[in-house]
Amino acid sequence: MSDLLITNVRPEAGATADILIRSGRIAAIGPGLTAPPGIPVHDGGGAIALAPFVEPHVHLDKILWGLPWHSINVPAGLRAMIDNEVEIRKSLPWSVEDRAGRLMRQCVAMGSTQIRSHIDISTFYGLDNVSGVLAAWEKMKEAVGLELVAFPQTGMLTDPGCSALMEAALDEGASVVGGIDPGTIDGDPKGHLDTIFGIADRKGAKIDIHLHEPGELGLYEMGLICDRTEALGMQGRVVVSHAFCLGDGPPRKVAAMIDRLAALRIGIISAVPGEIAYPPMFQLAARGIPCALASDSIRDTWNPHGNGDMLDRCWLLSFRAWCRTDEELLACLDLGRARGADLLELEGYGLAPGCEGSLVLVPGENRAQVLVDRPVRDLVVKAGRIVARGGRYCGPGAA
Repeated sequence: MSDLLITNVRPEAGATADILIRSGRIAAIGPGLTAPPGIPVHDGGGAIALAPFVEPHVHLDKILWGLPWHSINVPAGLRAMIDNEVEIRKSLPWSVEDRAGRLMRQCVAMGSTQIRSHIDISTFYGLDNVSGVLAAWEKMKEAVGLELVAFPQTGMLTDPGCSALMEAALDEGASVVGGIDPGTIDGDPKGHLDTIFGIADRKGAKIDIHLHEPGELGLYEMGLICDRTEALGMQGRVVVSHAFCLGDGPPRKVAAMIDRLAALRIGIISAVPGEIAYPPMFQLAARGIPCALASDSIRDTWNPHGNGDMLDRCWLLSFRAWCRTDEELLACLDLGRARGADLLELEGYGLAPGCEGSLVLVPGENRAQVLVDRPVRDLVVKAGRIVARGGRYCGPGAA
């Protein structure tokens, strides 16, 4: 059922009110609301009602979440890590559908009701990873929105036939064209970017490019991305994930690049990795650049860390950036919610009449304290349906 009345909550830590959801949309917010006949009522117990979290960058086809512990072997270099992953995934006894479903349920339980996932495409994988993730989502699509990125992790120009499969993936359910380190992986930055921008232009798709390459090389490639965004009129439809070059590049060149990103509304997503300088997220936000936090790698062959909890990711940024004031802490929280929704162009996001009836209930005094203490999510609601209680998924497809 997509009708629900939630009573005795504090929307965004404000005054106590009730929230009435009808047909999956917020119909009213205010004190003393009455449920029409037949509509279920949930007493929020004075909890804070938050607009939900947004997970804009994970890899649902890669994860080992909820499965027996897998010891991490980290070979030197990106190419070696990619090849290592391919070998391990050949022998995994769990299907992509099974593994993707486990992580989607975990993300929802932690309060994310929208996910963007990069899905590996290659002549070895074909479109199997796309079909596996979509099969998992089909069982729980009422609990979470999903956007797929066709992602050439193992290389595109170096894998003849991959670019055709990338385009085919857009006909099978993906809506974003991915790319990865065009200099390091494909050895041809211009050729790589021409190919993915060409696909996106023909198919009317968006773009989300992994750019790990640091410093001068990364900034050069980001400049090529800007050139193509401007030439094809794709302002607001291109995202660069990781963008380490904005964290470790020469300051004057970084400042000039931020000017270009702002003018072209090119988005930036960061997972705030522990060992690498990350982009200046607060500066990007202040310039109006679409930017958001994300989990990226979660319990897979690359990384044993992560739990699908965007509140934890917001806390990680606050810790690394030494945020202490309430204003600074709320800026971190915003990067895991509203700014992610803006970057993904989600319609109807927020807690106001007319918005999608999706929210998260958390116990707490205020939002800054919630960020620091990261309490269990009491309730997660997606379009008027209760999909998680007490930090456990209970929506469609629950075990």
